Amino acid sequence: MKYITTLLSLIVLIGCSTTQSNIQVDSIETFNLDNYNDFDIKINTSNISAEINPIVLERFREELKGAISERGLDFNKESNLIFEINFTTKESVESDRMDYYYSRYYWDYYRFRDDVYTVTENILRINLKDLEKERTVWTVVTVWRDGSKRSISSDDASAILVDEIMLSFL
Repeated sequence: MKYITTLLSLIVLIGCSTTQSNIQVDSIETFNLDNYNDFDIKINTSNISAEINPIVLERFREELKGAISERGLDFNKESNLIFEINFTTKESVESDRMDYYYSRYYWDYYRFRDDVYTVTENILRINLKDLEKERTVWTVVTVWRDGSKRSISSDDASAILVDEIMLSFL
């Protein structure tokens, strides 16, 4: 029994440690968040369509603001360090060709039947700009489909995304 418990614990531990993150981070080599004292957060509203809920974006901004403040930086509207939140959607058409498709009940001999559908992907990019240096010093992007568990409209997913972003600064 002891070996089974140890084996199951090991499997759970390995499974939890190999969960892939849904974010991609890039930064310049010399960037270190500890070199700054204050920050500002802005939502880029120039490319936001009507289907995007601004309340969700503002709630995400507040969660990000709280996490960065906990890290020791002060929120200041006149800061040289600006987090720019960009949010957009992208629709693509996908198709599943059903050529001689076998189901449990029958063979499908309709060669030219296609299942065509659209998929909406949400893209969230956060750019960190240093106005003094006039350049982007850090960026993160995440993509999810509509209805996904990773949508920032879910409080849990939004908090997890903020945690993953803050881990990228370590």
